[in-house]
Amino acid sequence: MLDAGCGTGALAVEAARRGAEVVAVDLSPTLIGLARQRKPSDLNGGRLAFVAGDMLDPDFGVFDHIVAMDSLIHYRTPDIVAILGRLAARAGSSIVYTVAPRTPALTAMHTVGRLFPRGNRAPSIVPVTETKLHGLIRKTPALEGWRVGRSERIDSGFYLSQAQELVRP
Repeated sequence: MLDAGCGTGALAVEAARRGAEVVAVDLSPTLIGLARQRKPSDLNGGRLAFVAGDMLDPDFGVFDHIVAMDSLIHYRTPDIVAILGRLAARAGSSIVYTVAPRTPALTAMHTVGRLFPRGNRAPSIVPVTETKLHGLIRKTPALEGWRVGRSERIDSGFYLSQAQELVRP
């Protein structure tokens, strides 16, 4: 499994504890350092490597499954689809990812947030319309042979995302 944009590695650790062989990649060397410090010594037979780098680097190899949780929320819809196409070339059976769903409340917060000076705001997320995303996925040659699987809204306190799955039948 590739954990693309692993952050501090919580998902990667849980997958490894369940027996997976995981490569966990993040652009931030600081987050990778924290992940390595927190990595448990006993992974129940799973294997886990934390690497600072670009999740799109093909040198990391080919994987049965790729997970990109909150790694794509900063991209516009066409860019998300292009990234999924690049990941699909290295995925055997599934890609699970999250996007920021376009909701009235999230769109309003995003719009108001732009009024603050750039240095005083968190990294920008880009709300995505699910139907537009799925339509582009169906039209993208790099994603031919893949289909949209499950899609579920995750809403917990101030956290809101749309978890989606691409599967190769």
